[in-house]
Amino acid sequence: MHTESLQELTGTSGEPWHKTESGGMVGNIVYGFNDGLTANFGLVVGIIAATSDVSTILVTGIIGTVADSLSMGASGYLAAKSEQEVYDHEIEVERDEIRLMPDIEEDEFALIYAARGMPLEQARSLAQEVMSDPERALAEKIQTELKIGEVYATPFKEGWITGIATAVGAFIPVAPFLFTEGMLAIWMSFTLAMMSHFAVGATRSFFTGRGLFRSGIDMFAVGLGVAGVGYLVGKLLERFFLGN
Repeated sequence: MHTESLQELTGTSGEPWHKTESGGMVGNIVYGFNDGLTANFGLVVGIIAATSDVSTILVTGIIGTVADSLSMGASGYLAAKSEQEVYDHEIEVERDEIRLMPDIEEDEFALIYAARGMPLEQARSLAQEVMSDPERALAEKIQTELKIGEVYATPFKEGWITGIATAVGAFIPVAPFLFTEGMLAIWMSFTLAMMSHFAVGATRSFFTGRGLFRSGIDMFAVGLGVAGVGYLVGKLLERFFLGN
């Protein structure tokens, strides 16, 4: 009951020493896409500012796409692996609690069942029954206290899905240069990238709780800022290092 009161006050779940919050696969796809789009957009704009050679823009953009997707994929894999290790550790902590403090754990079960509306005597009886089987008690604790459900993805699967999402986002500002060139390609790249920034910002509102239009505009502004910085850096490199 004390833990549940703390949860209501702090907006958290589970006991404070258990760290089991996790993101969803859809969220990882959105953020991977966003990372690839923003990073490679800045890179492509910088290259456009430094040179008008389509081959250079294409090669740099494609290399940026591959590098960023591999980086994000590896990060997704390592993050999921670390998260799974945290889960495994918390489960072992709970297993030790059941083994070393069976009376306290039984009282916790009785309180949980009573809080759900079960008569106290029946709650205590059920708690004793659950605690008589340590594996059943552990499974119940994992579900009711740690809030750890079925793992939705392995670290490897999460890594490659995040990597692919990043690659798709990163490829958007590069794609027009495969089919056209000159100012048409530049404006197509800029337009597609800015529209994608707004779209991914609007999509993020489903995870952040902010307004759809406001989130879209925020990401649009970020994309515009990245383009401006990338262009400025490209022009500086062109002036001071490329001898133009």
